Amino acid sequence: MADSADKHRRGPTRLSELVGRVLDPVTRRRGFQTADLIAAWPEIVGKRYAECTRPERIAWPRGEDKAEGGVLHLRVDGPRAVLIQHEIGQITERVNAFLGYGAISRIRLVQAPVAARQAGGGAEPHLGAEAEQRLGAMVSGAEDDRLKAALDRLGRGVLSGR
Repeated sequence: MADSADKHRRGPTRLSELVGRVLDPVTRRRGFQTADLIAAWPEIVGKRYAECTRPERIAWPRGEDKAEGGVLHLRVDGPRAVLIQHEIGQITERVNAFLGYGAISRIRLVQAPVAARQAGGGAEPHLGAEAEQRLGAMVSGAEDDRLKAALDRLGRGVLSGR
């Protein structure tokens, strides 16, 4: 009976619940426990390094010696690797602070091209007048400006089919 109640729960469902269910199997194959680290990467490393770095996977130690943290494999655009090398200690601290414990003991840089994030670049999709009005009405209830901007970007992506 409890299972059917979960299926027909009333009220809004958080987007993170829905997206997490879809992305978790994919991210687990790449060595991540959740998609949270990938999603929060720009906030973890800051604007300076968000476009030139991307976490690839976490290699966890084998055997029973799990007290030692894992190794974060970090993809870095070739020329920026030298700059990132000087920031590894701070990046490690920030990742561990985000995860809430000392999960990462070291970072291994992988020099390779990093695809530009779509959210950071490119023009916003153009919507028709009717879609603009619908989107404006949908996001108008959000009180927080950052949340409103994020919902607007999400809505533009969904309504434009991108």
